[in-house]
Amino acid sequence: MRLTRRGKAVVAVAVVAVASGLAFGPRSLNAVVVPAIVALSAAYLQLRWVEPPAVARDVPPDDHVGRTYPVRLFFGDRDGPRPSADEGMDRPFAGRVRERVGDGVDADRVVFETVVGAVPVEYDVTYESRGRHRLGPAGVTARDALGLAETDLSTTETSEVLVYPAVHAIAGWARRDLRALHETGVHEERREFDRLREYDRGDSLRDVHWKSTAKRDDLIVKEFSAEAETEAVSVAAGAAAAPGAADGMAEATASIALALVEDGVPVDVSLPDGTLTVTGERGSQVRLLERLAVIGPGRVADADADVTVYGEADGVRVSVAGEDHEFADFRSDRPATYGVSRPDPRLDRARGSREAAGDGEVIA
Repeated sequence: MRLTRRGKAVVAVAVVAVASGLAFGPRSLNAVVVPAIVALSAAYLQLRWVEPPAVARDVPPDDHVGRTYPVRLFFGDRDGPRPSADEGMDRPFAGRVRERVGDGVDADRVVFETVVGAVPVEYDVTYESRGRHRLGPAGVTARDALGLAETDLSTTETSEVLVYPAVHAIAGWARRDLRALHETGVHEERREFDRLREYDRGDSLRDVHWKSTAKRDDLIVKEFSAEAETEAVSVAAGAAAAPGAADGMAEATASIALALVEDGVPVDVSLPDGTLTVTGERGSQVRLLERLAVIGPGRVADADADVTVYGEADGVRVSVAGEDHEFADFRSDRPATYGVSRPDPRLDRARGSREAAGDGEVIA
């Protein structure tokens, strides 16, 4: 426990009053010193029984580099229910909250003057680099009602967010070259209908079966036998043990794999820590991004891969069918429309068209 500047000023005034009382009489002691002693004693008693609060965070979702989300901190009693907007502290107190955030994320504000336990505090956090990053623990400083003294209270609760690598749009010519690796006569066999299924990211709107869609809440698309037989493109990715090499490899691999998946091509990805298959199913894309969020340097010995990605200190090299490119040449200036957290604008437009047309069939 320590005095604030206001508390030190009260002590200084009391000392002056004592000196004045010794020189001119005891009345100045009664007028100044006694109230000062009462106020300081009350401050001590208030802070003597203050306990560290329990902290709960409204944690933002895992997402890509560059995204910004709000974080809310709730405070409650240690032996009470989990802190929330409806469950605060029985005895809130004035004080200061100082949030701690790990490297890789940036908070727009970390110090808050508030009534701890009465209202939550909120700040925005921006994901700056891929990886697993910690939020907390928060430091709490309690002050008495008059602001004469304060004491630091420790909290232990922390939370984590997983930041995926940034995803970049792939230039049109590069996407055509990637799709051409294992196309299986889609145009020739397109009239051979296979089945109806729910819409997946990357499906063409021309395949939407509007009559079936009108009967359900979700879009229903037609799948053709040629699409079902499309072979997977294999991608082998590694990185040198140099600063930024693994980050560049992760961004390039995520961008290429998700671009292929959006075009309806499954991808077999080989990484230094194992392999996985990525399809139009959202869960497989999330698993890829979770692996790429924490992947480190290493090599993958896969000479038969259709695409190889290798990160180095000065950039990322991409080899497609034996032809080398710099990943910077693959990138488009437009923003990427794919990634697990981004809404699919084609789906939004399709739903808007369906709503505008009512329950009838929409002609795309």
